[in-house]
Amino acid sequence: MQIGVIAATGVVFWILAIVLSLRIVNLVQLEGYKLVNSRKMKSIKLKLWGSAVCITLCNAIFCFISIAIGSFYVQMVVQGLYAVVLLVSLADDRDKCIHQPLVYTPRAKRLIVMYSALIFLLLGAALAVGSVIKIKSVRLSFIFVPIIFALLPQIVALSIAFAAPNERRIAHKFINKCKTELQNRDKLIKIGITGSFAKTTTKNILTTILNKGYKAYCTPSNFNTPLGICRAVNGLPEDCEVFVAEMGARKEGDISELCDIVKPAYGIITGVGTQHLATFKSRENIYKTKKELSDYIESVAGGTVIYGADNDMTVKMYEESLVSNPIAISADKYASRIDGDLGIKANNIECDSSGLKFDLTIGEETKPCVCKLIGRHNLNNILLCVAMAVRLGLNIVQIVGGIGEVQPIEHRLQTIELPTGITIVDDSYNSNVEGAHLAIETLKLFKGRKIVATQGLVEMGAGQEKANFELGESIAGTADIAILIGINKENIRLGMLSEGFCDKNIYLVEHLDNAKELFSAMLKKGDVLLLQNDLPDNY
Repeated sequence: MQIGVIAATGVVFWILAIVLSLRIVNLVQLEGYKLVNSRKMKSIKLKLWGSAVCITLCNAIFCFISIAIGSFYVQMVVQGLYAVVLLVSLADDRDKCIHQPLVYTPRAKRLIVMYSALIFLLLGAALAVGSVIKIKSVRLSFIFVPIIFALLPQIVALSIAFAAPNERRIAHKFINKCKTELQNRDKLIKIGITGSFAKTTTKNILTTILNKGYKAYCTPSNFNTPLGICRAVNGLPEDCEVFVAEMGARKEGDISELCDIVKPAYGIITGVGTQHLATFKSRENIYKTKKELSDYIESVAGGTVIYGADNDMTVKMYEESLVSNPIAISADKYASRIDGDLGIKANNIECDSSGLKFDLTIGEETKPCVCKLIGRHNLNNILLCVAMAVRLGLNIVQIVGGIGEVQPIEHRLQTIELPTGITIVDDSYNSNVEGAHLAIETLKLFKGRKIVATQGLVEMGAGQEKANFELGESIAGTADIAILIGINKENIRLGMLSEGFCDKNIYLVEHLDNAKELFSAMLKKGDVLLLQNDLPDNY
């Protein structure tokens, strides 16, 4: 009878362990299937170890009680308590990835099967060893079970290590299939877009414009890794004429790897900032990595690279470029070298909370443009795309029509008008330094009381405190009220106070849920709320 109860309880714990581990798998999936000790991962480990220590002590106490009264089932009370603790942990959403939930890709499914089998074996071993230990005929069956739960992150990491050789083989096969697909389309125009910021926005602007003259397709969402781009190529329409690939990087060599897959003849490099400085270690390393796109296109006959000229590092890249047709362009300064001057200019620029209006000149022709994207900085992104469209033969009518159809991207300076008369500027998608300051600058375009809610900047390495102090200085010049959330709040606050901002108008909270409670109590008709940088899900 006791053995049956132990086995049934073991199955319950096995199911709970699998479900709990899904959060860990989600985090490692966001890190390219690596176990990174991020803030959420630390929180999960702390909960697992804390509950394991407490339950182990309870197990020991109840075991001795069991011995004293001679009842095995007294131990089951503790196991029920432990199951409740684990279920409560599952109900706590603070460790859950909200914006990027687990995607059940074939690789994720293989990993889940692998660690489920490993957990099954380890739980079985723990129960078997515990059952062997007897004191006065009472089995200490569950004494080692909490240790298995405490080691769940390590069990997932071990599963990743076991699966690595097979995953490399599968990835290699998948990538080769993608390369073959792209190579077989010898007339397909391939464009790579990289930079520390504005990649997704620029990609969407360019694809919208190019669809006025071609059948263009771009990598969806944030599919900017090797396997992400391969997944995008799987959905490449048969009649596609232009493929626009967003290229992300977290270490040197990443862009070269993507170029080897896509083999772009054209490229746009938006700028070089300090995003992912924690992994790159220096801005120079970021520069060299982004330049890998330019270096690749140098080997392609007739290739063109367009550089954002508002960024000192991309201007340097432009000046060092060996491609035959480099272009550097911005809204404020312009230089080009491509069979003479492209003659692209933007004049009579108007920028307000409804978007951008300007006169676009290409050569001898000028047309008025209207764009729904807010923020003057988006004019730079538009002009980069105009230059590429001109290079690919589109005329001014097609280009202006495309600009007019560009839609704001969700969570990237997206304006939301609520029925209550409150305006939300949603810029909550993983902000970088440049983007954070531009969002604050864009807030100035709106009328009404201005409230900024921010969790600050992360993945900045040793420069994180300074970056958040400077963000606070920027907020102080624009906001009427600031709601500062989480780990960076004190550094942002100090930056605001250094600019003379009133401390009474700064609210410090631990979690986004606390900030939402403040929104309900504080916001009123006519207010503008900037939601800035909801922390990356893996942080």
